[in-house]
Amino acid sequence: MQSMGKRKHREEKGGQDAWKGSYTVEAAVILPLTALILAAVILAAFYIHDRSCMQGMACEIASAGSNCITQEQRTKRVAQLRQEVKQQRFLGSRNLATSASSGKTEVNAKLEASYPIPGMVARFFTKGSLPVECSWKTKDIEPAKTIWQIRGVASILGGGT
Repeated sequence: MQSMGKRKHREEKGGQDAWKGSYTVEAAVILPLTALILAAVILAAFYIHDRSCMQGMACEIASAGSNCITQEQRTKRVAQLRQEVKQQRFLGSRNLATSASSGKTEVNAKLEASYPIPGMVARFFTKGSLPVECSWKTKDIEPAKTIWQIRGVASILGGGT
């Protein structure tokens, strides 16, 4: 009778050990997947950060260039901001290239970079990096000229000083 009780006790204990082993197998599958998903989310956040910073810089370059009064001031300001862009810190983007042009009626700014993708599978589909391109265009309204025109019309109509 005593041997019967020991056998029953072993069967119950063996059942519990089997459950402990299944938790180990599940953890061995779930933890690497969780780490992979977390790494992908972090890389996506870095890409979005770099892209939004580049878009903001393109907008700043174009709008700062359109706020200048003369063409010479506009060209100097755009060149100055292009140099400041190269000093910015990006979280993952490499090979930053900036181009800005200021014409008589508009200012264009364009920033380009490449964002490296780690891993063999991603490199196969993206050739190693994702392109990051941002551009912005503003029209030059020449505020001084507009003000002179308004004052001229006002003086013709007799209401201006």
